[in-house]
Amino acid sequence: MKKRATSRVVLVSGASDGIGKALAEAFATHGDVVALLSRNRGRLAKVRKGIQQAGGKAEAFPCDVRREREVAAAARRVVQRFGGVDILVNSAGVTYFKSIEQTSPKEFDEVIDTNLRGTFLLTKALLPSMLGRGKGMILNIVSHVAKAVYAGSGAYTASKAGVEGLMNVLRAETRARGLRVVNVYPGAVLTSIWHKRHREKHADRMMSPAEVAQVVYQLTIQPPSMMTEEIVLRPQGGDLKV
Repeated sequence: MKKRATSRVVLVSGASDGIGKALAEAFATHGDVVALLSRNRGRLAKVRKGIQQAGGKAEAFPCDVRREREVAAAARRVVQRFGGVDILVNSAGVTYFKSIEQTSPKEFDEVIDTNLRGTFLLTKALLPSMLGRGKGMILNIVSHVAKAVYAGSGAYTASKAGVEGLMNVLRAETRARGLRVVNVYPGAVLTSIWHKRHREKHADRMMSPAEVAQVVYQLTIQPPSMMTEEIVLRPQGGDLKV
């Protein structure tokens, strides 16, 4: 693939697996510098090594997006190291496939703290730098659960609907100051967030992380005069509900 003439700095949360990993690899393949965030140090190191061995530029910044101090420290280190962030990708996410009746308060809190609060903390930590530069893009990997009803995903739906609302407000607050805020709503993607039995049974009906990453990457090279505010990506075979 052709690399960009000018490298951008792209920070990707949830970069150790799934869509986050695929996005980090896609940006690096096109010549961007990628800052990798994840709480899984081992997998994060492997992703960084793989990108570097393929000729890309990536650095790892282990961080649990649920922890305010860790997020603030990681954001500060990235800005100090690279001088700023051109694109923030909020991709960290967890879920439990349980009914609301079966979901424990601890499980609910983990999903909300990772998916919604983590997105808020990381975005807020980088906003001063991005607004100070008068430019930048925030890409949010939301989920199609924010557009349709999926039984057994109550906590996940609450978290992703929260991200959608939060980022719609942020877009209205910052678009006149040079920021572009894009919400991406993928349907079923073949990642480890699904149970093994789901992946084995429905893999042929799911999109791949690499396919999603290539579409999302294209959103970042649109003319500066326009902004795709949201994009929905669904399997050709339709929604997968398990």
